[in-house]
Amino acid sequence: MYRNQWLEVVKVKADCLYVMNKKDVVSSIRSDVVPNRKRLNISWPKIILYITLLVTIAGALVSTKTLAVINKNIAAAKEAARPANIKIIKITTPNCKNCFNVDDAVFGFKKLNVKVEGEKTQVFDSPEARAFIKQFAIKKVPTYLITGEVTKNNLEGFVKSNGEVKNNTFIFTKLAPIFIDTGTGQEMGKVTVTLITDSFCSQCVDLKTIIENFKKAGVKVKETKELAWNSLDGQSAINQYKITKIPTFIFSPEFDLYDSLKSNWPNFGTVEKDKTYIARNLPLPYRDLIKGQIVGLVDLIYLTDSSCTDCYKVQDIQKPILTQGYGVALRSERLVDISSTEGKSLLAQYGITKVPTILISPEADQYTNLKNVWKSVGTVGSDGWYIFTGFNQLGNITYKDLTNNQIIRPAKPSPNPTK
Repeated sequence: MYRNQWLEVVKVKADCLYVMNKKDVVSSIRSDVVPNRKRLNISWPKIILYITLLVTIAGALVSTKTLAVINKNIAAAKEAARPANIKIIKITTPNCKNCFNVDDAVFGFKKLNVKVEGEKTQVFDSPEARAFIKQFAIKKVPTYLITGEVTKNNLEGFVKSNGEVKNNTFIFTKLAPIFIDTGTGQEMGKVTVTLITDSFCSQCVDLKTIIENFKKAGVKVKETKELAWNSLDGQSAINQYKITKIPTFIFSPEFDLYDSLKSNWPNFGTVEKDKTYIARNLPLPYRDLIKGQIVGLVDLIYLTDSSCTDCYKVQDIQKPILTQGYGVALRSERLVDISSTEGKSLLAQYGITKVPTILISPEADQYTNLKNVWKSVGTVGSDGWYIFTGFNQLGNITYKDLTNNQIIRPAKPSPNPTK
């Protein structure tokens, strides 16, 4: 709009110049063509006056537009910063002791940029609550409703991720179990857990510890059943769901209500057609029902030199790295000195030149993380045994170099220069 006004002013002024000086311009042109004619004597003060006038008008228009934009932006910022005026209606379920804590949810909402102008509480079975449930087709309670400026920009993100708006009313729907289904009046979200165990695998994963972690994450467990894998009930479950690794556990279909947890379930296992959740990706060791044996147990040899009393304690350093760092389960571990017949044989067989070190049986190949890192810390023999050679990865340790029969000690830090 302002640009068009400026152009109109320029056009008017140009027309004026044209009308006022038309004869003079023609005369000027003719004087250039026809000799001895009088030349046009242009008045520079007038020209400067007109230009100054045009620039002043244009500047005023631009300034007016800029000021209007600034004022508009200031008003928008103030509106965005203003708290949304709202009212809260809670629908509670006092008879459901384990139900979702709607008071905590409302408390979290109040931390947003809102101004609460009123708050009411309605009990689930009351006529008022029933009316709200029917009006807004509410399926789960306890919950809360918000009226007022629910579509204000500063609430947009929360509204989209936590519920829905119907008839200018926000309904909170992202409640976690346990909750009551308004259609049936039943409590929903209580999970039954079935453990399929193996008493012969003492080093296999502790299923009860895993289930406790799920409980801490919010899963409400109604019942826990334990079935031995070789029992009739255990075999029935194994055959029904084609389970190939045990121990394992099964969650009943109610686990499907835990949105935040079921999204990560592909890391654990599968979801069957009946909505049963089967854990299939448990850590080693486990019983492989196809192979008919327990896999993931490794043998560990500590190869030492009894003559090197200053050498690092290989058991104290290496074992925790394997068992705690990489989750390796040990079937056996033993100490072999390089002065023994077996020790000399190991030195020759694998070309070992530095001790103390460790050798791990080929079953270590089943531990993917260990297998991937071994390329930078050791070698693998033709028979599949893992031999540690990365002494520089252990930090400040003392070991023996057998090629020159010297003890290698950590370098002493250089003293600080005198200031």
